[in-house]
Amino acid sequence: MSEVNKDELKARLEGPALIERIGHRKAVSMTRHKDAVSKGQVLRRENRQASTLQDHQCNPNFGFSCLHYSVSEGAGTLVVKVTNKTKMPGTVHVRTINGEAEAGKDFAGVDETINFTKGQAFAEIKIGIFDDEEWEPDEDFFVELYDGINNVRLPGEDTKTRVTILDDDNPGMLVFREKRILRHAANESECVVDVDRIQGTDGAISVKYKTIPLGSGDQ
Repeated sequence: MSEVNKDELKARLEGPALIERIGHRKAVSMTRHKDAVSKGQVLRRENRQASTLQDHQCNPNFGFSCLHYSVSEGAGTLVVKVTNKTKMPGTVHVRTINGEAEAGKDFAGVDETINFTKGQAFAEIKIGIFDDEEWEPDEDFFVELYDGINNVRLPGEDTKTRVTILDDDNPGMLVFREKRILRHAANESECVVDVDRIQGTDGAISVKYKTIPLGSGDQ
């Protein structure tokens, strides 16, 4: 029997769903815009600052100092800073908006009022980030400043910030324990094929399998 190509064997064993997951984690580790996060690692990073915007793009009174945060799901809490540009007394409302990440499932939703006092330059909003044991792609949600009277977002590109929750679960891979030909006695009624899970054990994974007759052209 000819030796099966390693990539083909991997595809047969893992199935398309798990291969997609592994491909995603490889992309995470190779792309500077995403982070490969180890289990339990605390990562909170500000990716894009509002200072990159022009004055006419910003709200004259309130805004976020950072327009994109990255946080690992194991971090527990993310602190988002809201700036009071005039340092005058004022009120602004802040709320979270679901994206792929959902309030109550992936993070603690926020909808509250900030009352700035005279001379106060900024306020901090704490958002709880939920951890789980299941693998899933990195997910986004948003935080925005809005007018409490008409319930609409304040004008300006700095009145909305994106938060990316980075998954820190590694589902691992499923491989045959025996790497070469498995020999089975003809007088035994069952053949046991051992499958090992390697390089991570977070969450539940499954795989489809089938036998392939010799000479079927699938080798």
